[in-house]
Amino acid sequence: MPRPTTQGYFASHWRSLDYFNLYRLTLAVALVFTGILFSTSELFSGSASDSFRGYAYTYLVIAALFVLGIRARWPGFQIQLTAHITADILLIMLMMSTSERLAGGMGLLLAISIASGGLVGSGRLTLLYAAMASIAVLLQRGFSILGGSQGPDSLFQVALLCTGYFAIGLLAHALTQRALRSETLAQEQADELALLNRINALAIENSPDGLLAVRGDGVVRHASPRALTLLGVTTPVTPGITRLEDCSPELARLSQAVRPGMLPTLNTAAAQLRVRCIPLETPDNSRVLVLEDQSQAEQAAQRLKLAALGRLTANIAHEIRNPLSAISHAAQLLGEDTHDAAQARLTGIIENNARRLDRLVEEVLTLNRRDRLNPVSFDAATLGALIDELRQTEEIPPDAVIVSMPDTLHFQFDPDHLRQIVWNLMRNAWRYSRKQAGSLRFSAQTPGDGVQLDIKDDGPGLSPEHQGKLFEPFFTTDAQGTGLGLFLARELAEANHATLAYVPGTDGACFRLSLRGGE
Repeated sequence: MPRPTTQGYFASHWRSLDYFNLYRLTLAVALVFTGILFSTSELFSGSASDSFRGYAYTYLVIAALFVLGIRARWPGFQIQLTAHITADILLIMLMMSTSERLAGGMGLLLAISIASGGLVGSGRLTLLYAAMASIAVLLQRGFSILGGSQGPDSLFQVALLCTGYFAIGLLAHALTQRALRSETLAQEQADELALLNRINALAIENSPDGLLAVRGDGVVRHASPRALTLLGVTTPVTPGITRLEDCSPELARLSQAVRPGMLPTLNTAAAQLRVRCIPLETPDNSRVLVLEDQSQAEQAAQRLKLAALGRLTANIAHEIRNPLSAISHAAQLLGEDTHDAAQARLTGIIENNARRLDRLVEEVLTLNRRDRLNPVSFDAATLGALIDELRQTEEIPPDAVIVSMPDTLHFQFDPDHLRQIVWNLMRNAWRYSRKQAGSLRFSAQTPGDGVQLDIKDDGPGLSPEHQGKLFEPFFTTDAQGTGLGLFLARELAEANHATLAYVPGTDGACFRLSLRGGE
């Protein structure tokens, strides 16, 4: 069980008090043996040896009891230290009174107690302890003079001893104050270092890049969890023991050849990595290997490009809509005022392209509103009603769409976003399908806690070279398309914490919307 702490004192204070009391126990044992061995010598007169032994035994018992207080750390530190010094002064003075020959030598023992009390107690009350010892020695010598065993000239010796007490007290106070400042500064620096280590550990653990610290001989000194994930390492890595070649032989070979500033690439099962080597300038030639996931860097660059594109297109869209409305309105007026077939055809071309531009503008504005979420609860009935509404909007025959979903279907989604996603997928599916009964299949599954919504058609499907570009903005295989439909659908899905993906290996085209289920 850890010992309780006392506010305002370090553990080192209690440890020093423990050592001080160990000295007291040793001294008490020595005094007991002195009383036994020299009981019949000239050191003591009459029954004084019995009194000396009694005081020595009492001193030993008190020192033993002090051990219990130090272990329990009760009462407080300063109270215990004062009790220790008071016991030293009182019992040593009593033992001094039993023998005039021992009085001068034992008076020096109080100097040790005063110095130790000052050092252990951080200099507090040191002068008080010196004053208490001086008063005790003066009283003892005064009683001796009154008893006739000492002359008045012995007071000069006592005065020197008391002066020594105060000098030792002042010196101990100065030294302990300096030591206390050093200890406080060391503790503050240790706390700052511990905080810095925690900050560094959090920064390394949450860094998108993997970090490996490797010695010159290839032994791993540190490996962040992200680095192990990027390298696909599943076995435990023991810092200072595990070698880099045991984790990733290719990276070990690459790290020997790479120089600072070089950015070679490393392909692993988890990612394509770019490796940076940073030397640490240590005697063992340690270095840090930074593993950057190129796919994340590319995605970040893509997000920045799309964000800039979104801001630009949003501004352009607002500027286009007003003249576009005027063009569309003028075309309608021209169509009403003429009966010329050629002019009517040209007017129709203007209106069709105006509607196409208006749809493109609407899709751009929808893309910029993708983060405005208002999720609601969907079940099989509401989802079925949405599908039927969109089917009627696109003028798809009722028997062309087959809907299959469990009655227990429940999930959360923004209704406008889901409408846009399903509308894009259903419109594309109908455009490329055979346009007959059962050409479109809408199904829902609930694997585990998730929900999967599949929209499949019976068309020719997609060629492999087009599958990787499906969700790129402005990519389309239809001359009348805008190329934003699938890109917009995926962005809206991600805004709702869902994923939209193309499912290869099926007849026709199949798109899957995967999301979390809801209560």
